[in-house]
Amino acid sequence: MKKAMTFLFLLAALLSTAGCASDDAAQDKDNPTTGATAFTMVDEAPAPLPAKSRTAGEYTGSKVKFYWTENDHLWLNTGSDVIESHHSDIGDQLAAGGGTLTKVPTATFYFHGTYTDPSYILRYTGKNGTKDKVTIAAVQTQKLPLEATQIGECGDCGIATATKNGDHYDFTLRHKAAYFTLTPFSSDSKLAGGKLSKIKITADKPLAGTFNFGDAGLDIATAPAGPSQSITLNLQGADGTGFTLPAAPNPATNSATFVLPPDTYNMLYFEYSVINTVTHFPGTVTVQYFTPKDFHAGANKKFTPDIKGGVFPVRYLFSDGTTGTFAEKGSRTPIGLVIEEKTATKEGTAMALNNAPTSLYPIPNMYNGHLWDKRTVTTQANNVMFANQPDAINDMDGYKYTWDAAGSADGTTIKANSLDFPAFYVAARYGDYLTASGITVSGSMVGRKWYLPAYGEVMKLRNVFGSTLPLPTEWGGGINTFDPTTIAAIDAAFTQVGAPALSTRVPGYAWTSTEGDTENAVNYYFGPFAADIASGKGVSAYSYFAVTPFVHF
Repeated sequence: MKKAMTFLFLLAALLSTAGCASDDAAQDKDNPTTGATAFTMVDEAPAPLPAKSRTAGEYTGSKVKFYWTENDHLWLNTGSDVIESHHSDIGDQLAAGGGTLTKVPTATFYFHGTYTDPSYILRYTGKNGTKDKVTIAAVQTQKLPLEATQIGECGDCGIATATKNGDHYDFTLRHKAAYFTLTPFSSDSKLAGGKLSKIKITADKPLAGTFNFGDAGLDIATAPAGPSQSITLNLQGADGTGFTLPAAPNPATNSATFVLPPDTYNMLYFEYSVINTVTHFPGTVTVQYFTPKDFHAGANKKFTPDIKGGVFPVRYLFSDGTTGTFAEKGSRTPIGLVIEEKTATKEGTAMALNNAPTSLYPIPNMYNGHLWDKRTVTTQANNVMFANQPDAINDMDGYKYTWDAAGSADGTTIKANSLDFPAFYVAARYGDYLTASGITVSGSMVGRKWYLPAYGEVMKLRNVFGSTLPLPTEWGGGINTFDPTTIAAIDAAFTQVGAPALSTRVPGYAWTSTEGDTENAVNYYFGPFAADIASGKGVSAYSYFAVTPFVHF
C-alpha cells in the first residue's frame, strides 16, 4: 500500500523594509501561511504509478483508498525537533464544496519556518497521535460500508522521506498501520437480511493501545500503554442500527475496516453482534481461528466470513415495557417471556410467565381450568376457522379474536368481555392478576391488553428456542413439537425468574384462540407442545384447560 506523494516547499516572500513592518504584522494575524513553508500533495498519479496516500479510507472492494479529512496534520523532523504543521487547506476545500464534501484527494500543509536540507522525515500519527505516539483505538466506529473515514481517528499512521527535487520535495508516504476489511455474509436464513451491529476481534497479543512511534514507524516490540487484546468495531449504517448482513458477499452492503498493529497473530477470536431476523433478538456468533495470520504494515487483509448459527439469549418483558435478558434485569420486574421483539414497524409479543388463575372468572367451577365456549350450543365463534394443522399454524390473530368485534362470527361480540367465552375473558384480565400480585405496570405497558393467543403465536416459541423435531403437519397428542432438551431450556427460562416450569403445570394443556370447527378449538400440551382439536370447546369435563395469555408491547 505504498502511496506516492509530492509536497512542494514554497518559501513565502518576506518584506524587508522597516516601513512595512506593521503591515506585515497585521498580515500574519490574518494569513496563517505567511512566513511558512507549504507541503503540497499532488493529485493521483496516472496508472500504473501508485496512488497517493491520505488518511481517511474508502474500501474499493479490493483495497483501501485514502483521502484527507478535516483536522489531519503532519509532523516534520527538522533534525533538532519534531514540529507539527500549523495549518492546512483541507478546511477551505471542504467549505468550497458547499457542505457536500467530507474528504479531499489533495491537501497543502504549512510549517512555520524555512527548510532547505536535501531531505526530511515526515510523520503522520493520526488525529489523536502526538509526535512520537500513535493510539490504536480499542473501540472503533464506522458509519457506512466502504466509507472507512474513521481510520485517521483509530490509529492510522505513516512515515516518509521527503527528498529535494528542484524547488519542491517528493516523497512516498508509507503507511505503518495494518488494515483488516471484513465483508461478512450469511447462508443462515435466520440471519440473512438482518443487521450486523458490531464486530469484536480478540488476539493473543495487544491489538490496541498507545504505541511508541518514530522515524521507522510503529514500535510493536515495546508493549503499548493501556494495552487491549481486543478491538470492537461498531457499525452504524444509514439508519443507525448497523450494516445489513446479506446472503452473499457484497462490499457495498457491509464492508467494515479495522485499524490494527502489523504483526503475526497466532489466535484470532471473532464475535459478531447480529439480529435474528425472525425473533428480532440481538445475539452473537463467535468463531475462533488458531492458524497464524500475518498483518503487514500498509497492507489491507480481506476476509469474507459466512456467519451462521449464533446464541440469542432469552429476553423478558418487564413491567415498565422495556425488555432485556436475565443478566440485564437489574431491579426491573419480569412479567412475560418475549416471543418476538418489537421493531420500528411492528409491535413485540410476549407470553405471560404464569397461567391465568380460575379466580379471574366470576362463575366458580370445580375444575382447574377454563372452558373455551360456555354457550349451550357451540356455533362458530370466530370470524374464521382452521380445520387443518398447516393452516392453523399460520394463525396470528389472537388479539383480534379476543378484543375486536370483527374477530367474532357475528361481528358484534367482544369475547374479552363476554362470560360466554371464559378462556378469552380470563386472558383479558391477566393484568388484574398482576396487580393483585403486587406488580404495577408503567411506561408503555399502561393500557396494554392481554389476550388469548392464536395457535401460530404459541408456535413462535420454536423461533426462540429452536427444536430438533420437524414442524407438525397433523393434529395429535403424540405429535410433539419440542424435544426433551429444548423443553428443559424452556422450563429454565421460566424458573430462573421465579415462574413455574411450563412442562409440569396443571392442567397440562392450554387453550389457543384458534377455532378448528363449530365444536372444537385448538389446544396444546405443555412441554412437548403437541396440539389437537379433538377435546371440544364447550360444556364438558374434558374441556377445562389452562390459559396462558399473551400481550403486545
